[in-house]
Amino acid sequence: MIRTLTIFFVLLLLPGRYALAQMSASPWIMSSDINIPADQQAQVTMGPPGCPVIVVNRQAWHIKSKKVVQTIQDGWEIGDYRCLSANGKYFAAFEGGHFDRGKDINVWNLVTGEIVATIPGKSSSIYPVMKIMYNRYLLAAPDTGEQLTIWDLEQNKKTRDVFVRTQDVNEGQLTVSPDGKYLALCEGDKVSVMTLADGRYAGNLAAPLRDPTSSTGWTVGARDIKDLEFSPDGQEMAALYSSFSKQRLVVWNGQGQITHDIPLNIPYGRLNAYSLSWLPDQKGWIVDGNVIDRETKKITVQFKRPRNDKDEIAVLDTYFLMGRFGEEAESITMIGLPWESIDSSLEAMNTVDNAILGPGVKLSLYVYMRGQRGESIDKARAAVGDAIVARMKADKMLYAADQEVYFRFNAEPASPEHQYGQLKLELLMKGSDDPIWAHTISSRAATGFLQGLDKGDISDAAASSVVQEISQVQIPYFMPRTADFLPLPFVVQ
Repeated sequence: MIRTLTIFFVLLLLPGRYALAQMSASPWIMSSDINIPADQQAQVTMGPPGCPVIVVNRQAWHIKSKKVVQTIQDGWEIGDYRCLSANGKYFAAFEGGHFDRGKDINVWNLVTGEIVATIPGKSSSIYPVMKIMYNRYLLAAPDTGEQLTIWDLEQNKKTRDVFVRTQDVNEGQLTVSPDGKYLALCEGDKVSVMTLADGRYAGNLAAPLRDPTSSTGWTVGARDIKDLEFSPDGQEMAALYSSFSKQRLVVWNGQGQITHDIPLNIPYGRLNAYSLSWLPDQKGWIVDGNVIDRETKKITVQFKRPRNDKDEIAVLDTYFLMGRFGEEAESITMIGLPWESIDSSLEAMNTVDNAILGPGVKLSLYVYMRGQRGESIDKARAAVGDAIVARMKADKMLYAADQEVYFRFNAEPASPEHQYGQLKLELLMKGSDDPIWAHTISSRAATGFLQGLDKGDISDAAASSVVQEISQVQIPYFMPRTADFLPLPFVVQ
């Protein structure tokens, strides 16, 4: 049953020729079989939502025609920091990397292939943030802050400078609204907003509480922000906050007040300046390959991605996305989101009878430690078990003994591939040893735990690292017994 369901559901998220009928009105559907070679070393530049062009290394691909429409000549360095205009006409690139201070910014017209502007660098600066506004004006922000530059690409001349109150601008911590009217940036512990027309500050966004459940009132500083983005209509703002203990998505309205503060089940270290994208039509957000539904605040779809992939997922419209999908992906492809099926599954989650997994469903739990006992091992076993039960409770599932479906935490033995073995969290059904779902604890968290298990003494710190990862992993929270609905979150391998 489960294997058959998996095959059926994969078809729903294959490229557009297999997608649901509701996607057929999208202008991107005819190019849904596009395949752009892009290995892990490739420089990939995505534009704003709906941008018709993607640049991979020196080649500009037109998405709808599925062809390379321009190749940038050799002899010009394309560095670490790049951007595209919304219409795909202009491509800007800093000439160096993080340590190449004083380098220039070059801008190409991708229609003609010619450089149309060169913005002189500052001897003490790099340019980690660049935005092209109105498909004409490049805003270049040096990492030393204070003075940002606006350059007219059609006239190839500086328009003016914009002065800010910080001397520290980081990638992902400055952005411009889609209409070019507002600039938001992290200044110290605050997120400030200014109107670009006159350079005046409009105010600061409310700071999120460090712990929304606490009465202390301590807030989180803007230094923890990894990515800051305006909504497509420019009326809202979202940011990813990252710390070792918690990753979260915070959303503000047009008055700077927090409307959403969503804990993210994403391991520490994954988030970066390209992790956050808004979905059109107020459907939600994409965070590091996780599609988050706005209404339920749940991850509804997960795209498996290469472990070290830092590239953005491009949002073409409500239905279609582009990126590297799959843990071994060596190319950029397009995927369609069947929103009608996702929405109906979210609704059914609370009403469908006899679900394998879902709110109120009882599950059992087994924690295997290679048959070893001892004070520290028993303590670690209890901590792991409590963490799994707490994780189940967060998705409204219950623990009970001797149930049909159960979680298994297993310390697998050493092997030629894994010197100390592996720690796995798996979901199984009675009568089968093939997991329905599985997560391998990262080697960073697992190594100390496994070494301690071998010695018969697991330290509190080693146990805490594993517990921390369990608290952040996204487990399945809905699994129907029929093909009428999608399992959630749906995982695209």
